[in-house]
Amino acid sequence: MKSIRHLLACFAIAGSFVFAAAPATAQKTDSTPPPFRRFPTVPPFELMGLDNHKINRESLAKRNGTLIIFFSPDCHHCQQQMDWLKEKLSSFDRYNLVLATYQPIEELKAFYDKYKMSSWKNLYIGRDEKFFLPPYYKIANLPFLALYDKNGNLLTSFEGTTEVAKVLAAFKK
Repeated sequence: MKSIRHLLACFAIAGSFVFAAAPATAQKTDSTPPPFRRFPTVPPFELMGLDNHKINRESLAKRNGTLIIFFSPDCHHCQQQMDWLKEKLSSFDRYNLVLATYQPIEELKAFYDKYKMSSWKNLYIGRDEKFFLPPYYKIANLPFLALYDKNGNLLTSFEGTTEVAKVLAAFKK
């Protein structure tokens, strides 16, 4: 009887070490780089445009580069980014501007109207209905900006509100 109690006590102690160690292993960070770092070219995204036409990387014009911005229309930081972008819009004439959100199309249309984007000739704006971009970029903060050169190769990315001068400088590197 004493040996059974001893054996059960040993199992209980060993079990407590396993459970005590579990939170430490669960807290490990994922060291796998996000897909956009492993495949550093314009991603195979698909957006539903405001006119119900699909927008993808094949529909982008040949320009000096592409800026992909993932945002939310009701995000204060995203609105600040658009205010800054709009002030320097002519500096982005040579680049494709791809604006994507997962929010409802009605919110996207209101955002489009608020910023008078109908005059933005190099704009591709739509809803990421398949929620492809957030996990692809492992987005943690909005807005998220990814910059690609004229050959579609990743230059850099930014999370959070980013000065337009910094974005333009990254295109020129």
